[in-house]
Order: sequence, then structure tokens, then C-alpha cells
Amino acid sequence: RSIFKVKKSNEGKSKKMEKEEKFFRETFMYDKEINVINRVTAECSVPSKRRVDLPVTAGEQLDVIDVTEGNAVICRNLEGRYGYVLVEHLNFR
Repeated sequence: RSIFKVKKSNEGKSKKMEKEEKFFRETFMYDKEINVINRVTAECSVPSKRRVDLPVTAGEQLDVIDVTEGNAVICRNLEGRYGYVLVEHLNFR
């Protein structure tokens, strides 16, 4: 029985990730293929001020998806949510 529960939770998680990706593509008008450029760690906790900003907690692992012209990058967290994060809040090592 527990096998089915795990499978069901993974299905729910992937649906949530699909929903987040759809939101990301519509909001950011992103039509390129989503590739991970780098994996970074958040140096400090930062709440989001706008829906397009990704709230991060200190020590959280993020995937860098794209670089913008300003001092922010587009990141994805482990939950599949996308958003802008300022470069100054990230550790690229």
C-alpha cells in the first residue's frame, strides 16, 4: 500500500511543477528550453516583494535557469517555483 502513496505524491508533485512551469512561461514570456546553467546556494533569507520574485531561505539550493540584463538571475527552487533572485544573495561556489 505504501508504494501507491509514494507514487501518488510524486504525481501530485509533478502536476504542481507543471503548473509552476506554465505560470513561469506565461509570466516571463519564456519560450526557450529550460536548462540549468548552474546550481547555487542562497546566502541569506529574502522574502519576495512581487510574485515574479522567488522567496529564498539561507542555505537553500537553487537552479539558475537564465541570466538577465540587470543584477538578477532567474532561478528555480526544489519545489519547482521560478522567479528572480538578486545575484548578491547567491553563492556560486
